[in-house]
Amino acid sequence: MSILFDLIFLLYTLLYIPYLLLTKRWHRDYGQRFGVFSAELITGLSRSRNIWVHAVSVGEVMAVEGLVRRMRERWPGYTVVCSVTTKTGYELARQRLKGTALVIASPLDFSFIALRFARLIKPKLYIAAETEIWPNLFGRLHKDGVPIAIVNGRISDRSFGRYRMIKALLKPVLRQVSVFAMQSDLDALRIKELGAEAGKVFTVGNIKFDDVQQENAGMNLSIRQPLWIAGSTHPGEEAIVLDLFKKLKPAYPSWQLVIAPRHVERADEVMRLAAESGFKAVKFSELFPPPLFSKEGVGGSCDEVIVVDTIGHLRGLYASASLVFVGKSLCVGGGQNVIEPAFFAKPIIVGPMMENFRDILGCFKAENALMQVNNTQEFESAVKELVRDQSKREELGQRARAVIDKHHGAGARTLHLIEQWL
Repeated sequence: MSILFDLIFLLYTLLYIPYLLLTKRWHRDYGQRFGVFSAELITGLSRSRNIWVHAVSVGEVMAVEGLVRRMRERWPGYTVVCSVTTKTGYELARQRLKGTALVIASPLDFSFIALRFARLIKPKLYIAAETEIWPNLFGRLHKDGVPIAIVNGRISDRSFGRYRMIKALLKPVLRQVSVFAMQSDLDALRIKELGAEAGKVFTVGNIKFDDVQQENAGMNLSIRQPLWIAGSTHPGEEAIVLDLFKKLKPAYPSWQLVIAPRHVERADEVMRLAAESGFKAVKFSELFPPPLFSKEGVGGSCDEVIVVDTIGHLRGLYASASLVFVGKSLCVGGGQNVIEPAFFAKPIIVGPMMENFRDILGCFKAENALMQVNNTQEFESAVKELVRDQSKREELGQRARAVIDKHHGAGARTLHLIEQWL
């Protein structure tokens, strides 16, 4: 079976590596994905007992950050090794988990590379965030007797359709997993339908409700208020936001706009769009050069649009927001995490395409704790309504924070499930 998976992954790799090079997403430690490690890293791993946590990208890194810290507190005799796939996720993990976990690049899922990683790390437990399934790696770990845990597991509508097409291949892989800690009953039902053993599947909730740390608000960035943040935006959404902001400016000249594209390499593109809309644009890194956490910023002028070109600072920026739009929901689709601005009691607007965060969105909509619009016309109306009505902004923000308080606890439940393996 591993030969078949090797052939499948070879085809994927032949297409994926040119894409990485063309989009400049190849990072300096990418060689680790092929099992190439420095002598220092090899020595460090061999001297410790390791728990291996895998987080594919930024969202998964943010999700497991709190869990990693809890594990370090609960089991101080272990080293947490966090493997990350994407360039942005890798950089964020190195920043946020510094001193807490050893961050490496994740292995390409070839059988010989999986063997190399397993022999090097020798994990006592392997944890994958949000249903990352790697057949060759799982097979190798299972043969070595390493327990495998899926945490914060979810299966989107799109992924479920794809997985069902290869259910016959997937079922024996899922049978190698020791425990599934799923976000919702629907996610639990889907993983069982794909072949997971029912006795290993548990619904624990979403650990993202637990893991927004309040200390991240302490950036002391004195950006002028009131402040509209368009966070995690994707192509097409920045133009919509800029067009609306241009309409708002004459009536509400004191408002400031911050746009944080989901992929920071698009910052120059967003700067160009802002200029074409008649605004002077300034990069966040120019206003607030490192070290951000020890510097009192000066902020941009009200006539400037601030474009975030750094990784890991959006969460702290949300603490200063007066209004938040969470992107990948008006264009592209799938949605992004609304929990971070909700933690800071901010009024939130999202578009119609939030399918990847269906359960989280349901929690907020049940409490009327955000505004979801169906199109750009409704988006414009919602933004105008909240800009002119401060009391409504405050009410919506407090409802959002109440949802966070209501749904916390998934991290502790997840830790309880996995501690039996240590």
